[in-house]
Amino acid sequence: MSVTRNNHYVPQWHQTRFLLPGRDTLSYLDLKPAMHAKGDGTLVPGKSLFQTPPVRAFCTRDLYSTFFGTDVNDEIERRLFGNIDARGADAVRAFCRTDQSAWHDHFQNLFEYLDIQKLRTPKGLQWLKTQYPELSQNELMQEMQGIRMLNVTTWTTGVREIVSAENSPTKFILTDHPITIYNHATPPKIVGMTSRQIPLSH
Repeated sequence: MSVTRNNHYVPQWHQTRFLLPGRDTLSYLDLKPAMHAKGDGTLVPGKSLFQTPPVRAFCTRDLYSTFFGTDVNDEIERRLFGNIDARGADAVRAFCRTDQSAWHDHFQNLFEYLDIQKLRTPKGLQWLKTQYPELSQNELMQEMQGIRMLNVTTWTTGVREIVSAENSPTKFILTDHPITIYNHATPPKIVGMTSRQIPLSH
């Protein structure tokens, strides 16, 4: 079996919920495009705004890989995230419908997905690494799994609001760190979205 090394930190199913009808690519803005050398050796930034399919967006090589000598292991990508993502996708679909019994059935899975989605991005992993600067890649992956239910209890006992942009000409924007939580420095306003609200599709 081939090893998966191109790790999506925003799952492809999550990304496809932001595709416009009839489109199979996302408008992707790279705030830090890779630098390329011209023929004379001058470095210039690559394209910052382009179209890309979800398979090429929000992914990094070996983000979740663990290493044992020269062997590369992808069990975190396949087993941990594969399972959480599958249950998370079902939960998101359930909460986008009106069947309250399905909400009940998928309640815990939704928050488990949101919790790991907040932690698994490069920004989330960088935050974790700043808490433990000496961690190796293997140790970082162990620590991520150890605290992955960090927010679930708080979120499941809090007040939730599901918002829609269905009737708005301006839709939600998907970012490389799509789960945000309440920021006491930016209190909610009467008009507009608050940082407590979590869009899961456009």
